[in-house]
Amino acid sequence: MLYHGSYIKELPYIATNAKSHFTGKQVAYFTSDRVYALVCCRLPEENFVTMGIREDGKQHYFERFPNQLITLYKGKKGFLYILDSNEGLVNTKNRTWESNVNVYVDRYEIVDDVYEEIKKEEEKGNIVIHKYEEIDPDEQKIHANHIRDTIDDNKIMKPFYLKHFSSLWDE
Repeated sequence: MLYHGSYIKELPYIATNAKSHFTGKQVAYFTSDRVYALVCCRLPEENFVTMGIREDGKQHYFERFPNQLITLYKGKKGFLYILDSNEGLVNTKNRTWESNVNVYVDRYEIVDDVYEEIKKEEEKGNIVIHKYEEIDPDEQKIHANHIRDTIDDNKIMKPFYLKHFSSLWDE
């Protein structure tokens, strides 16, 4: 089973509107990791994913500003588009699949509160959440200052960065 997470409801297919990390061409992305699909249920202007698979094989989510998980997902509806087969898709890396053509979905799951669903996945042991307060302050400062130094590289995300990170920056 493969998933594609989105904030957009009732998509009949997943369009090739993402850029492949491997070929640079336009593709439709999917994952066999439901947790990763959940964190993709966000607005383009909140495209801030701080999660990855670690040595234990689990997704680890790192908050880079206070209450990040709640801010991005609490009370927000998401849609998990599901494929029952990976036929016609290319497995590009571990749990990631892509297609260079639009892919019609088999069905979808409505997630009424993405935050609550992520917390359920945490209870099942499918994700480890590292709260902002638990992470080394020096590490957090490095991340915040990197955003400060590259803020003009992404005009869509600039208001998000200013809102959530400007108070964390060094002078």
